[in-house]
Amino acid sequence: MRFDDPVALAYAGIYAAALLLAVWKRRTFPLQDAITVTLVVGFGFTALVYVLAPAYPGAPAVAGASPAEMLFTLLYLGLIAGLLVVAKPLPRVWKGHFVKERLGVGLYKLLIFVLLPLAGLRLFWQTSWANLGFALGDLRGQLLAALLLALLLGGFNLLVGSGAAPIRSRQFSARQVSLGFGLAFLWNLLEVGLVEEFFFRGFLQGRLTGFLGAPVGGICAASLLFGLAHAPGIYLRRGEEQGALGPRPTLLNAVLYSILALSPTGWFMGLLYWRTQSLLAPILVHAAVDAVAHIPTFIRGVRLR
Repeated sequence: MRFDDPVALAYAGIYAAALLLAVWKRRTFPLQDAITVTLVVGFGFTALVYVLAPAYPGAPAVAGASPAEMLFTLLYLGLIAGLLVVAKPLPRVWKGHFVKERLGVGLYKLLIFVLLPLAGLRLFWQTSWANLGFALGDLRGQLLAALLLALLLGGFNLLVGSGAAPIRSRQFSARQVSLGFGLAFLWNLLEVGLVEEFFFRGFLQGRLTGFLGAPVGGICAASLLFGLAHAPGIYLRRGEEQGALGPRPTLLNAVLYSILALSPTGWFMGLLYWRTQSLLAPILVHAAVDAVAHIPTFIRGVRLR
């Protein structure tokens, strides 16, 4: 991959500008946390992908995306951006009911992030399943790589992640943590693993790579979008799931955190997808890592004892 790609350079410029703003706002922004994630996940774990993940047999093909296909992708991305801000998909009666709320959100995400874009590409452009990430390749190698990467990155999240703080302070028993992780992992296979990895890797990164004709450009563009997509949620939830920003993060801090701390995770997932040409390993790793942060939520939500 060539790193002098114009899109990669543009991403580097955006990241540098965000970093300068974060330095200026360092009294109210968790700069050390963001830099740690960039160094450990963005650079360290991304480098590990080259060591652990099996390369797709032969050179991965850059499937060209037609202008019409790219226009569909961009228009759909705009629709998603609007829905993230204004949509309220759940019936009011489901609010506050842990299982119903999770189920409703999961099915809603499955519809708009997976089924609709998948149907559009398959119906109008006959896009192959393999081009969308539904290929197995070296199954044994992918499963082994996913296990090792999930253990390493999940362990990192357990040690420093804000979501795992109640576990580190020993608020729960070993049984609660084990059951909570199992439930969180199974649920995150759908809500986070399949939904986010298909949308940002199989759908967006695949179309962007094909249109730009360069994998590094596709990875960088999809990583930036992956990070920014989390900014509205971080801001609107008022820090509920991003404790590093405090209880009332500003919109600017939410955007900076999304660029500096979350988009580097996109490098890691994007390269893992590009190297294996399959969504399997990214789905498993993403689900396992997020499950660690969601263990306390599931313990409390289903009242595990």
